Amino acid sequence: MRILTKNDYVDFEAPIQMTEEQRKKFVSFFKNLFVDVKISEVKEKSKEMGKRTITNKDWTPEEFSLLLSPKTNEELSVKTERSMMSIKMMRGHFVPEFMVWAKKKGYSLPVKFDVIKEYLKEQNKK
Repeated sequence: MRILTKNDYVDFEAPIQMTEEQRKKFVSFFKNLFVDVKISEVKEKSKEMGKRTITNKDWTPEEFSLLLSPKTNEELSVKTERSMMSIKMMRGHFVPEFMVWAKKKGYSLPVKFDVIKEYLKEQNKK
């Protein structure tokens, strides 16, 4: 809803949710507050920007092994078909935790694929 006063608009930044009765009281209040008021309905704009696809697929052991590689985030994004943000977030989470675990277990880089599977198996048990 957009409320027009004599020379200015009174427009609220965000929609105000109200029942029809509350709306009538709200409009009445503004009509008492301002002499010349015109009320018109306005369709709210969508907050979405374009088409989005959200994929919620699990990470595979192969993808986790790629996170330990020296490849750039851009290369991993293309290879795994995941977003750059997804790669950055998982690298920031997985790599430090895996390195601490590997050090406790006596492993050092480069690790074999079976070590990553062992880590993932232990993490799923928790």
